[in-house]
Amino acid sequence: MISSLQLARLCGLSQGTVDRALHNRPGICPATRQRILDLARKHGYRPHPLARELLAGERNTVGAIIPALNSLFFLDLMNEIRNALMQEGWRLFLCAVTDENEFQETLADFAARRCRAAIVIPPRDHLPLPASVTADMPVVSLLSPCQGTRVTFLTPDEVMTGRDAVAYLMKLGHRRILHVTYARRACAIRDRAKGYRVAMREHGQIPRVLAPLSASALLDAVRRHQPTALFCHNDWLALSALRILAQAGIRIPDDISVLGVDNSPTFSALCPDITTMQYPVGDIAQLCRRLLRFEQPRLTIGRLPIIERRTVVNYPG
Repeated sequence: MISSLQLARLCGLSQGTVDRALHNRPGICPATRQRILDLARKHGYRPHPLARELLAGERNTVGAIIPALNSLFFLDLMNEIRNALMQEGWRLFLCAVTDENEFQETLADFAARRCRAAIVIPPRDHLPLPASVTADMPVVSLLSPCQGTRVTFLTPDEVMTGRDAVAYLMKLGHRRILHVTYARRACAIRDRAKGYRVAMREHGQIPRVLAPLSASALLDAVRRHQPTALFCHNDWLALSALRILAQAGIRIPDDISVLGVDNSPTFSALCPDITTMQYPVGDIAQLCRRLLRFEQPRLTIGRLPIIERRTVVNYPG
C-alpha cells in the first residue's frame, strides 16, 4: 500500500493533481485522471480514513468502550450494535479498558479523533463525563448511566426483568426462589434485585438474595432455605451455580431449577442447556443506530422473553 505522495511520484505529477483525481474534483483532464486511478489500483492505494472523512465532511467512525474483564456478553452486544451501524456505512472502533482512568482517557481520545459518537459500558454508575469530551461527540451509555451533556442512557426495565423472572418461576410452581447476584453497586444489579424482591413479597414469599456467589455461601443458603429455584443475575452466575451444585451432588433441574439472563450467542454456543432470559440486544442496537442519525427513536426496548431449555422444570410440591 502506498501514500498519495508516493503515487504522485510514480505518476510524475504533483500531489495536488493526484488528489484531484482521487477525490473526483475538477481541474484535471479525463485521460490523466484515469491514468492516476489505474496506478492507484495497481499499487493498492487506499486513502487515510480520517483524511477521507474530513474531505467528505462526514464522520463515520463510532468509538465503543467495554470492560476488559468478563467481556463475552459485552462483545456480543457490541457486535449486534456493529451490525446495525454498518447499515449506515459507519465503523465501530472497539476498546476494552480496565479502570475508570483508562475509560476517561479512551473517551477523550475518541473525541480528539472526531468520532461521530461513543457507545460505552461505564465502569460505574453516574460517572461524570467532561463537557469538553461530549461537546462535539454524543455518548450512548449502556447498562450504567453517565452524567453529562449529550449523554443518552439505554437500558431495559430491569425492575421488570426481576419481576418477570419470579412470575415465570412461580407459574411453574416454585415458591422458594433464591436470587444469586453480585455485591458491587450497579444500576442493572440493583434494579433487577429490586424487581425480584417486590415480586416475591407480592406472592407472599420471603425474598432471599445471595451476593456475592461462593461455593460455601451457596451451599449454606441451600441448606438453610431449601430453595427450589435460583434466579441468577446472568448466565455466567448461573453456570457457576450449576457447577457448585453439581459438585455437591445436587441434581439440576430435579432438585433445584436454575434461571439465568442474557442468552448471548457466544455463551449459548458454549453452554446450550441453561434456561435464560433474552437480553434485548437487537432493540438496543437499533436505538443506537437511530440516535446516531440524530432521529427521535420510536423503537422501545422490550421486556426479556424466557428462553426455555433444560435447567428449569415444574415444581410439583
